[in-house]
Amino acid sequence: MPKTSDNAPSSSRFSAKAPGRPRKIPSWTADSLAAAAKKYYAKCDRRTKSVVTRDGVERIPNPAPYSLEGFCAFIGVLRREFNSWRKRSDDLAYQAELIHQMITANRMEGALDGTQNPAFAQFLLKNNNPEDYRDKIEVENTVAAEAVSMFAEWSSKWKDMHDADN
Repeated sequence: MPKTSDNAPSSSRFSAKAPGRPRKIPSWTADSLAAAAKKYYAKCDRRTKSVVTRDGVERIPNPAPYSLEGFCAFIGVLRREFNSWRKRSDDLAYQAELIHQMITANRMEGALDGTQNPAFAQFLLKNNNPEDYRDKIEVENTVAAEAVSMFAEWSSKWKDMHDADN
């Protein structure tokens, strides 16, 4: 029988090696996540663009907006995994929530100062933070007067029928 690790089944059908590509970082900690976030923010903040001026072509700052998808792609994890970190109750969850908050703040500030499209920022805020940002929906529940009188009529008939049986 082939040699297996202590945790793997002993059957020859199973492989002790985990399927898929190995992760960039095998296990994330709050500190490694914070360090990765700082690198991501710096990468976004360093972005520039070329502008033609009277004196020639110049490179001017053009910071990229932060995004949860961009950060997850940068660190090589699925967004679903990042969101599962936020639901935990440890230091990693706290750090993931801080990163999410920083990305949300960047989106809001960009929309307010005009560097980002406000309509798109609103769309992202509502979809990425539904517990905090949503359209207020008011539903008015009214019953027509006819339905009220019908209910009263049926109630009295039910009472009369019940009283007749007793």
